[in-house]
Parts: sequence; structure tokens; C-alpha cells
Amino acid sequence: MKQTFLLLALVALLAACSTSKQVRSSQKGLKGNWTLSSITTDQGNKVEIKELFNQASPDCFEGSEWTFVSNNNSGTYSFMDVACVNSTHSIKWFMEEDGQDIYFLWKFIPDGVKPKDVTAGYKLKLISESETEFVLAQDASFEGSIISIYYQFVKN
Repeated sequence: MKQTFLLLALVALLAACSTSKQVRSSQKGLKGNWTLSSITTDQGNKVEIKELFNQASPDCFEGSEWTFVSNNNSGTYSFMDVACVNSTHSIKWFMEEDGQDIYFLWKFIPDGVKPKDVTAGYKLKLISESETEFVLAQDASFEGSIISIYYQFVKN
């Protein structure tokens, strides 16, 4: 009886902690090489974004090349614009479900730093996903209100 109870408790615990089928499918769908093709806002051209992810201008991120490895949730991105410092940046990423929404969470991994030692990152909402493109959205504060920034990726 005790063994049966322990087995059922273990199964319930694993089921509660497991990633949903939808999240697993989305993570596998991102595997491969992508280009961040456009960055837009829900405010049109009224918003002038100076810096994204505390790193660089939108011009540097537009056209950047991203690689996602789904089996270990690692990846890289590289700026391709000649006006930007051309370097490759390592990331760790994963997806999580919150109610009906799926979120893409990621963080920079500086050279020589272990991923577990990086505690800050970014959370973007998955808006749409197909075999050839996906769109993420990020809420940001702008002049006292919240705007949405959209990142459209296309498969290479």
C-alpha cells in the first residue's frame, strides 16, 4: 500500500512539473537558424526605441542571426549590420506556459560565466509560430504608458 501511494505521488509530482505538449512543440519548432527580420511597435512610427535588451539599438538587432538548440536550450545571436560590433553572443532560453499564453524566456551568457550565475533575463510572449516564422512581443514602458514591441523572426 505504501509503495503504491509513493508511486502515485511521484507520478503526480512529475505530471505537475512536466512541460506541456504545446510548450514542447513550440520549443522544438524554434530549433535551427533564424533571422530577426523586423522590429515594430503597436504605436507605429511614433516610438523611437534607443536600445533593446540593455545592449544595442534596434538597427543592430534587425537582421541579426539567431540559432536555437532545443535539446539543451542554448543558442547564439550575431549582429550583421556593419555599423554594429559584429560579435556572437551566447544565450540560454526556454519556454513556459502561463494560462493560455506561452512565453519565451532568455538571458545573455557572457563569456566565462556559467548560465546558472546569470539571474537577469527577458520574458517575451509568443504571438504566433509556424515552420517558417515566429513573432514575439515584449511590453515596455514608454512616456508613462505600456507599449508592445514585436519581434518577427524568419527561418533561414
